[in-house]
Amino acid sequence: MSAKNRKLNQKVKRGGILLATSLLAAQSASAGDVIFTPPTVPTAPPIAQADAINNEMNVFIPAGVMNPSSAQLFQFGPVILHPHVSYNILYSTGVQSGANNQQNTIVQQFAPGISAALGQHWSVDYTPTLNFYSSKEFKDHIDQSAYAQWATHYEDWNFGFSQNISASSDPTTETAAQTSQQSYNTDLTAGYAFNEKWAATMAVDQSISLVSSLQDSFAWKTTEGVNYQFWPRLNAGISLTTGYTKVETKTDSGSSNPDSITEQLMFNVNWRATDKVSFQVGVGAEDQQFLAAGYNDSLSPTFNASIQYQPFKNTQISLSASQSVSTSDYYVIAQSSQDTSVSLNLNQRVLVKCHLSLGLSYSVTEFKTSVESFDEPNRSDNNYSFNASFGRDFLKHGNWAITYSYGDNQSNTGGYSQASNQIGFNVSFSY
Repeated sequence: MSAKNRKLNQKVKRGGILLATSLLAAQSASAGDVIFTPPTVPTAPPIAQADAINNEMNVFIPAGVMNPSSAQLFQFGPVILHPHVSYNILYSTGVQSGANNQQNTIVQQFAPGISAALGQHWSVDYTPTLNFYSSKEFKDHIDQSAYAQWATHYEDWNFGFSQNISASSDPTTETAAQTSQQSYNTDLTAGYAFNEKWAATMAVDQSISLVSSLQDSFAWKTTEGVNYQFWPRLNAGISLTTGYTKVETKTDSGSSNPDSITEQLMFNVNWRATDKVSFQVGVGAEDQQFLAAGYNDSLSPTFNASIQYQPFKNTQISLSASQSVSTSDYYVIAQSSQDTSVSLNLNQRVLVKCHLSLGLSYSVTEFKTSVESFDEPNRSDNNYSFNASFGRDFLKHGNWAITYSYGDNQSNTGGYSQASNQIGFNVSFSY
């Protein structure tokens, strides 16, 4: 591939994928887990990692990008295996096993997994997480997570594919109980650079959410957009997303929320102001039209914004805010939920080899009812959280950390308010 075409593809990648991601990521809000689950960070295919490293919009190296200079112990021809394992023990207070039924429990989590890079274009991962509770009010269970990603360039085109599958049975704030759920997300993306300034983006997405005894939702969306690069560190674009959502309610009432059609218009700006600061902003509106008599259409503002700031080499500060609309799979009395959140995070290297992470967040979830004759007040949850982690790396590929988190969910609906403290220790190793 020529240097010119690589540059064009990188522009489509950073402009187009940012546009598509800002829209697609907002479509499916998942339940807020009360129990901490060790995060699984997808490792992108090598060709996508190279794009991320060369992306001039990034102040921080994105999660999932590995050190290309590290030795590959488990390499077999074009296949490189990355085994990883983690163990987490937590003491948690105020965890709800049911409405108005709060428990204190010790949770142990063991998560062995393996990632694989299949040549330059594919990466896959599978990670099960075994959960053991000291309280008999909770059931021990195995969470599972799997993904596959593919990326490639061809002349002035780039293409991407991802498939994510997860199954869990964790206590959640939305249901105030331990809730079994499964999710399946499929994304197809494409971008084309017309010239050094203009690029087009396209995306197709399928999102399936299955929540035990509550509601299943099936969403299909397409996104088309254009992006204009004013100069290498500033671009802007506009995109239109249209979608259809099918809902199946599994409660004993026998009623079901109606299917709906959505249209969303978004304007996006990405600006790397200096070597130490970058801004990403998207604003727009989403129109939700219910396919049943007696339901009002819903027009909601949507936005996403983030700031990355790195004042010193070992200091990273990020601020983000967003508002999105999704199905109310965890509270089926409502037809949709609107989630608004803001978070502030600090990552600091201390004592040469140790690292400190601090995070504050606030979110509001409004469960909206669109039935014309429904006069009861909508459920509204205000969630405040704080988390802290202090640890250090060992043996090049290992990490240990002492963690603390606090969450306070205040709901205007009885049985859903709760406050929880969690203190724990985590050790992980990945190669």
